[in-house]
Amino acid sequence: MAGNPAKPTRKASATRKANDQASSAPPTLNRAHLQGFVVGCVAGGLGCLGLFNALEADETIADTPPATPPALEVTVGPRFDFYTVLPNQELDLNPDIEPAELQSGNTSSAQYLLQVGSFRQQTDADRRRGELALLGLEATVEPGDGDNGRWYRVYLGPFESRSEMARARSLTAQADMDTLLLKRESP
Repeated sequence: MAGNPAKPTRKASATRKANDQASSAPPTLNRAHLQGFVVGCVAGGLGCLGLFNALEADETIADTPPATPPALEVTVGPRFDFYTVLPNQELDLNPDIEPAELQSGNTSSAQYLLQVGSFRQQTDADRRRGELALLGLEATVEPGDGDNGRWYRVYLGPFESRSEMARARSLTAQADMDTLLLKRESP
Protein backbone atom coordinates (compact mmCIF):
# COMPACT_ATOMS: atom_id res chain seq x y z
CA MET A 1 0.00 0.00 0.00
CA ALA A 2 2.84 2.20 0.24
CA GLY A 3 2.85 2.53 -3.55
CA ASN A 4 -0.67 3.79 -3.69
CA PRO A 5 -0.17 7.02 -1.80
CA ALA A 6 2.79 7.94 -3.93
CA LYS A 7 0.88 7.81 -7.16
CA PRO A 8 -1.69 10.50 -6.30
CA THR A 9 0.98 12.91 -5.15
CA ARG A 10 2.80 12.46 -8.37
CA LYS A 11 -0.22 13.29 -10.42
CA ALA A 12 -0.84 16.45 -8.41
CA SER A 13 2.69 17.63 -8.84
CA ALA A 14 2.55 16.92 -12.59
CA THR A 15 -0.71 18.81 -12.93
CA ARG A 16 0.67 21.72 -10.97
CA LYS A 17 3.71 21.88 -13.21
CA ALA A 18 1.48 21.89 -16.31
CA ASN A 19 -0.64 24.73 -14.88
CA ASP A 20 2.48 26.75 -14.02
CA GLN A 21 3.78 26.33 -17.55
CA ALA A 22 0.41 27.41 -19.06
CA SER A 23 0.23 30.55 -16.92
CA SER A 24 3.75 31.58 -17.78
CA ALA A 25 3.18 31.04 -21.50
CA PRO A 26 2.15 34.02 -23.63
CA PRO A 27 -1.58 34.31 -24.35
CA THR A 28 -2.66 32.73 -27.59
CA LEU A 29 -4.40 34.72 -30.28
CA ASN A 30 -7.52 33.20 -31.68
CA ARG A 31 -9.19 33.96 -35.01
CA ALA A 32 -11.56 36.67 -33.58
CA HIS A 33 -8.60 38.65 -32.20
CA LEU A 34 -6.90 38.54 -35.54
CA GLN A 35 -10.04 39.66 -37.44
CA GLY A 36 -10.58 42.60 -35.06
CA PHE A 37 -6.98 43.70 -35.53
CA VAL A 38 -7.27 43.62 -39.31
CA VAL A 39 -10.58 45.52 -39.34
CA GLY A 40 -9.13 48.19 -37.04
CA CYS A 41 -6.11 48.66 -39.27
CA VAL A 42 -8.24 48.96 -42.40
CA ALA A 43 -10.66 51.45 -40.80
CA GLY A 44 -7.81 53.55 -39.44
CA GLY A 45 -6.09 53.57 -42.82
CA LEU A 46 -9.25 54.65 -44.60
CA GLY A 47 -9.83 57.39 -42.03
CA CYS A 48 -6.33 58.74 -42.57
CA LEU A 49 -6.77 58.63 -46.34
CA GLY A 50 -10.03 60.57 -46.05
CA LEU A 51 -8.37 63.18 -43.88
CA PHE A 52 -5.48 63.59 -46.28
CA ASN A 53 -7.85 63.83 -49.25
CA ALA A 54 -9.90 66.51 -47.49
CA LEU A 55 -6.79 68.54 -46.69
CA GLU A 56 -5.54 68.16 -50.24
CA ALA A 57 -8.93 69.27 -51.64
CA ASP A 58 -8.90 72.37 -49.41
CA GLU A 59 -5.45 73.29 -50.67
CA THR A 60 -6.50 72.93 -54.33
CA ILE A 61 -9.62 75.04 -53.75
CA ALA A 62 -7.55 77.76 -52.07
CA ASP A 63 -5.01 77.74 -54.91
CA THR A 64 -7.53 78.02 -57.77
CA PRO A 65 -8.87 81.49 -58.65
CA PRO A 66 -12.65 81.99 -58.42
CA ALA A 67 -14.54 81.11 -61.58
CA THR A 68 -16.10 83.89 -63.63
CA PRO A 69 -19.87 84.18 -63.21
CA PRO A 70 -22.02 82.92 -66.09
CA ALA A 71 -23.31 85.40 -68.65
CA LEU A 72 -26.92 84.87 -67.56
CA GLU A 73 -27.29 85.89 -63.96
CA VAL A 74 -30.27 84.62 -61.97
CA THR A 75 -31.25 86.90 -59.10
CA VAL A 76 -33.39 85.76 -56.24
CA GLY A 77 -34.26 89.14 -54.74
CA PRO A 78 -35.86 92.19 -56.34
CA ARG A 79 -34.36 93.54 -59.50
CA PHE A 80 -33.86 97.29 -59.74
CA ASP A 81 -33.96 98.47 -63.33
CA PHE A 82 -34.54 102.13 -62.63
CA TYR A 83 -30.80 102.76 -62.47
CA THR A 84 -30.60 102.02 -66.19
CA VAL A 85 -34.10 103.06 -67.27
CA LEU A 86 -34.33 106.53 -65.70
CA PRO A 87 -31.21 108.09 -67.24
CA ASN A 88 -32.38 107.02 -70.71
CA GLN A 89 -35.93 108.29 -70.32
CA GLU A 90 -37.14 111.62 -71.71
CA LEU A 91 -39.54 113.73 -69.68
CA ASP A 92 -41.89 116.30 -71.14
CA LEU A 93 -41.98 119.11 -68.60
CA ASN A 94 -44.49 121.28 -70.41
CA PRO A 95 -46.11 123.59 -67.80
CA ASP A 96 -49.48 123.40 -69.59
CA ILE A 97 -49.88 119.74 -68.68
CA GLU A 98 -50.76 119.16 -65.04
CA PRO A 99 -51.88 115.94 -63.40
CA ALA A 100 -55.59 115.84 -62.64
CA GLU A 101 -55.12 115.93 -58.87
CA LEU A 102 -52.83 118.97 -58.94
CA GLN A 103 -54.95 121.21 -61.16
CA SER A 104 -56.21 124.18 -59.23
CA GLY A 105 -59.88 125.05 -59.31
CA ASN A 106 -60.99 121.47 -60.06
CA THR A 107 -61.73 119.93 -56.68
CA SER A 108 -63.03 116.43 -56.25
CA SER A 109 -66.80 116.36 -56.11
CA ALA A 110 -67.02 113.02 -54.30
CA GLN A 111 -68.00 112.71 -50.66
CA TYR A 112 -67.36 109.65 -48.53
CA LEU A 113 -69.93 108.63 -45.94
CA LEU A 114 -70.29 105.73 -43.55
CA GLN A 115 -73.73 104.17 -43.23
CA VAL A 116 -74.06 102.80 -39.72
CA GLY A 117 -77.55 101.39 -39.96
CA SER A 118 -80.83 101.28 -41.85
CA PHE A 119 -84.06 101.01 -39.86
CA ARG A 120 -87.79 100.77 -40.55
CA GLN A 121 -88.71 102.84 -37.48
CA GLN A 122 -87.43 106.37 -36.89
CA THR A 123 -87.11 105.67 -33.14
CA ASP A 124 -84.59 102.88 -33.88
CA ALA A 125 -82.59 105.22 -36.11
CA ASP A 126 -82.61 107.91 -33.39
CA ARG A 127 -81.44 105.34 -30.84
CA ARG A 128 -78.46 104.45 -33.08
CA ARG A 129 -77.68 108.16 -33.52
CA GLY A 130 -77.61 108.49 -29.69
CA GLU A 131 -75.22 105.50 -29.41
CA LEU A 132 -72.93 107.18 -31.90
CA ALA A 133 -73.11 110.47 -29.99
CA LEU A 134 -71.90 108.62 -26.87
CA LEU A 135 -68.87 107.51 -28.92
CA GLY A 136 -68.18 111.14 -29.85
CA LEU A 137 -69.41 110.84 -33.45
CA GLU A 138 -71.95 113.14 -35.07
CA ALA A 139 -74.51 111.21 -37.11
CA THR A 140 -77.44 112.21 -39.30
CA VAL A 141 -80.65 110.33 -40.05
CA GLU A 142 -82.01 110.51 -43.60
CA PRO A 143 -85.39 109.06 -44.53
CA GLY A 144 -85.70 107.39 -47.92
CA ASP A 145 -88.47 105.68 -49.85
CA GLY A 146 -87.73 102.42 -51.66
CA ASP A 147 -89.65 99.66 -53.37
CA ASN A 148 -90.25 97.97 -50.02
CA GLY A 149 -91.33 101.02 -47.99
CA ARG A 150 -89.78 103.81 -46.01
CA TRP A 151 -86.32 103.40 -44.44
CA TYR A 152 -84.37 105.60 -42.03
CA ARG A 153 -80.63 105.45 -42.69
CA VAL A 154 -77.98 106.62 -40.21
CA TYR A 155 -74.89 108.24 -41.75
CA LEU A 156 -71.54 109.50 -40.48
CA GLY A 157 -69.66 112.09 -42.51
CA PRO A 158 -68.82 113.40 -45.06
CA PHE A 159 -65.18 113.00 -44.01
CA GLU A 160 -62.46 115.45 -44.99
CA SER A 161 -59.63 112.94 -44.60
CA ARG A 162 -59.06 109.26 -44.66
CA SER A 163 -57.77 109.27 -41.09
CA GLU A 164 -61.06 110.75 -39.80
CA MET A 165 -62.99 108.03 -41.62
CA ALA A 166 -60.67 105.30 -40.26
CA ARG A 167 -61.09 106.64 -36.72
CA ALA A 168 -64.88 106.61 -37.04
CA ARG A 169 -64.81 103.11 -38.50
CA SER A 170 -62.65 101.77 -35.69
CA LEU A 171 -64.86 103.33 -33.01
CA THR A 172 -68.00 101.79 -34.55
CA ALA A 173 -66.28 98.41 -34.92
CA GLN A 174 -65.31 98.47 -31.23
CA ALA A 175 -68.99 99.07 -30.40
CA ASP A 176 -70.01 96.09 -32.64
CA MET A 177 -71.65 98.28 -35.27
CA ASP A 178 -71.24 97.35 -38.90
CA THR A 179 -70.50 100.12 -41.37
CA LEU A 180 -70.84 100.53 -45.10
CA LEU A 181 -68.57 102.94 -46.98
CA LEU A 182 -70.47 105.02 -49.51
CA LYS A 183 -69.25 107.44 -52.15
CA ARG A 184 -71.62 110.18 -53.22
CA GLU A 185 -71.19 112.82 -55.86
CA SER A 186 -71.83 116.23 -54.35
CA PRO A 187 -74.21 118.54 -56.21
